[in-house]
Amino acid sequence: MPKILLSLLISVLSFDLAAKEVVLVTGASRGIGHAIAEYLAEEGYRVYAGVRKASPTHLAEAALQKHSSNYFPIELDVQDENSVAKAIEHVFMKEGRLDVLVNNAGIMVYGSLENVTVEEVEKVFDVNFLGPIRMAQAVLPIMRGQKSGKIIQISSRSGFRPLPSLSVYAASKFALEGLSETMAATLAPWNIHVSLVEPGPVNTDLDFLSPYGSRLARDNDPFYPMFEGAGLLDPVSPIVQQPMEIARLVMEIIESEKPHLRYQTTPLIERQAASRFVDPTGDSSLAEWKNAFNW
Repeated sequence: MPKILLSLLISVLSFDLAAKEVVLVTGASRGIGHAIAEYLAEEGYRVYAGVRKASPTHLAEAALQKHSSNYFPIELDVQDENSVAKAIEHVFMKEGRLDVLVNNAGIMVYGSLENVTVEEVEKVFDVNFLGPIRMAQAVLPIMRGQKSGKIIQISSRSGFRPLPSLSVYAASKFALEGLSETMAATLAPWNIHVSLVEPGPVNTDLDFLSPYGSRLARDNDPFYPMFEGAGLLDPVSPIVQQPMEIARLVMEIIESEKPHLRYQTTPLIERQAASRFVDPTGDSSLAEWKNAFNW
């Protein structure tokens, strides 16, 4: 075969492989996960969008509405090991590979610790911490076999700088951060990269803005006046990001040959991370909160 034709063939094949990289996103029915799945599909990735308890008809309708040959809704409940195993098996049988896992599914519980039930704590950890563990255990045999892969954990600023009165949510994200850091080192020999995305408030139905205010007021939480005074209950606060901003960052991570362990999503959060990790005592971070709430 002439060299020029061989070069053209290699170029075409390389482009096709890049365009068909397979991504699985959990919690993709709304919010950040929905934005990630939709954006990646539009950019040419083959995206399996995990949703909970969807009927076959609903899944088919969702796929048609996207008008994309790259978008495949799939039933996936991260709290159910059988659901996880079935979803991963489906993707692998269809594609023969799985390049990227985006662990996005998450829930939040509102209120100070004395107003949170043990059942709520268990639920948060089951979704936010055990969910990513179930997913990783299911996909890692595939990625090790490929000797490549990326696991992107949608964490939170609360994973290193917790917001007062979000103690349970922050604890689940601290756990996820610790898990991910050890995974990143452990999986490196197989060319499997683990990255944490650490956003602040994002404009989704998971965020703490209006529901947080109603929960605090309903439970007569002592933190309510402090949050209200600091403007953290304002749904149009300038600190709130849009889900698409997170989606674009996720694609940057996917396209990076050597992605970082941690990604903060705004300059403010980058500064907060720098403060957190430069000061080993943690005093400066605590002092900032005391100043913000006039403690």
